[in-house]
Amino acid sequence: MKKYLIILLSVASCNTANKENKNLKVAENIEKTVLTATDSMAIKGFVQKSFNAPLHSLEHQQYLDSALIIQPDNAWLWQQKAMPLYKARKYQLGKPFLEKAVEHDPKRWLDYSGFMNCIFSKDYLKSISEFMRAKKEYGDGYVMDHTYNFYIGLDYLQLNQFSKAKEFLLLSKEQQFKDFPKDEPQEACHYLDWYYLGIADFELGNYNEAVKSFDMALMVYENFADALYFKGRSITKLGNVEEGVKWEKLGFENGNNSINEDNAIYEIYPYQVFHKLNESVRPK
Repeated sequence: MKKYLIILLSVASCNTANKENKNLKVAENIEKTVLTATDSMAIKGFVQKSFNAPLHSLEHQQYLDSALIIQPDNAWLWQQKAMPLYKARKYQLGKPFLEKAVEHDPKRWLDYSGFMNCIFSKDYLKSISEFMRAKKEYGDGYVMDHTYNFYIGLDYLQLNQFSKAKEFLLLSKEQQFKDFPKDEPQEACHYLDWYYLGIADFELGNYNEAVKSFDMALMVYENFADALYFKGRSITKLGNVEEGVKWEKLGFENGNNSINEDNAIYEIYPYQVFHKLNESVRPK
């Protein structure tokens, strides 16, 4: 295994209270790995062995460690170490590995880390920071089927900053309208965007607007229990208790039809009423 050194100069701006800003030039030695054919074959072998081992096993991690000894700057290998730990809710163990993936390839893994901090480890401020950096450096994009703005909106919902949540969910909606101009509005914008936009308006007391968004979600996912439930609550807040209770009851009757994201088998999503840990809301 051969290695070479690249000398990089980076300029950092240091701000301190009551002091002038100073630009510091910092020299860093960044070690990049150049693989021989033998190295590549060895890594391929260790990766295959890791895939053959149970995902959450110690053996899986050890084989990846062996590959990383050969190529320590392989961001994908670091992500592969992090992912099963996050799925096992061992966030503190997975976090350093995911940070390594971002360090070595931020363009590929920064937005993924933002997603993991939003949905898995619930580090909402870190998630916002990572998505805002990704937007600034690489532009608006998508990760795990949703826009960066969508996840930022969820982060702010979970921080009870409902106006900011709505702001970014509206940005997400407009981004999708622009990207899918030929689709009907309820199709162009993901049903979960409509759902969470309804949640933001519900929390802000904009119940009529909330009902409109829940209806858009229900046009695509007609028995979506969580949207049915919050539509009912919104109608009740508007003063029509009888009609509202009817929609809430419909939500309970469809309790098995909740958020169906792939990662919902591992984590409960924000404002997910009918989830696997809440047996009290399951239909009898």
